[in-house]
Amino acid sequence: MKTLKQLALATAVLAVPFMAQAELKAMDDSSLSSVTGQAGISISGNFNGSIGKISYVDDGNSLNLETVAFTGFNISDTAPVMVDVVSTDIGGTATQQLQISLPTITGQVSVGAIKMGTGASIGSLAINDMNMAGTTVKVWGH
Repeated sequence: MKTLKQLALATAVLAVPFMAQAELKAMDDSSLSSVTGQAGISISGNFNGSIGKISYVDDGNSLNLETVAFTGFNISDTAPVMVDVVSTDIGGTATQQLQISLPTITGQVSVGAIKMGTGASIGSLAINDMNMAGTTVKVWGH
């Protein structure tokens, strides 16, 4: 008898989530056509990184950018990178494209040393206040 009571209690506990669900109803085509959903994705974050060396070589001579760093690249939650699927007319044909829209992205790029071959550094380089706002990239197959 005790096992039967435990089984009944377990069954009741397991049934509670199903009783709490709203009733599902089928929708006809006209009702379904007015339903909209969230489209696309948004990306935000803080990005930092480094590159040990970038080399340009021509006829055995090289130009080396060493200790390359990018820091403080911030994409705000309120102005994220937007990724959507769009339709564009290309030569009279509607073409689906992946569209990536860039917001204001702040950050700095620095190069610790610029060297000709393996010699001493001839200087450094800094790129500040980069702004990619308004840039749109579209990607599609053909």
